[in-house]
Amino acid sequence: MKKLLCISAVIALSACSMTKDQVAQNPDALFANYKDNAQQLVSLISEKGNDSKVEKYSAALVEVSQPIIKAFIAKFPQCDEYLTAVSKAADIIPTLPLSEIESGYHADGKLPQLTDANCYHAKDLLVHPATVQAMAVIGIKTDKQREQAKHEVEEVLTHFAQVETAFNKL
Repeated sequence: MKKLLCISAVIALSACSMTKDQVAQNPDALFANYKDNAQQLVSLISEKGNDSKVEKYSAALVEVSQPIIKAFIAKFPQCDEYLTAVSKAADIIPTLPLSEIESGYHADGKLPQLTDANCYHAKDLLVHPATVQAMAVIGIKTDKQREQAKHEVEEVLTHFAQVETAFNKL
């Protein structure tokens, strides 16, 4: 598992430093990396991984979401303001109380008006793992909390599939 985490971290850092042209040429690598990282996070949560690891894995998933969001903005310019706002909040979201994350970012209370449903799905690639990161910081102590954290990542995989489909349509 440690080897997988190290490999994923290197891939994530590489993805974050990709230029716009590199992203445009190889979006499949970004999508595969995101999906792999999300699935690893689900496994870690299911295996009752400690909070520190869950926090690190979810933070890495937030990082992996950033180049996807940038590539998505390039394909869907109508999402620019909305997705840029959530990208800028990536470091802040995990420090917020869960109720504020829910109202401000899941329910869009702190984001500009949504103009396209595709933008919403792309936003969730960042918001759901940031929520898990916040949960791990607080501490995932009960089975119910662990199920909630796992559900966040499983839900992001549903949003991910819609983002990938929308991205590959155009």
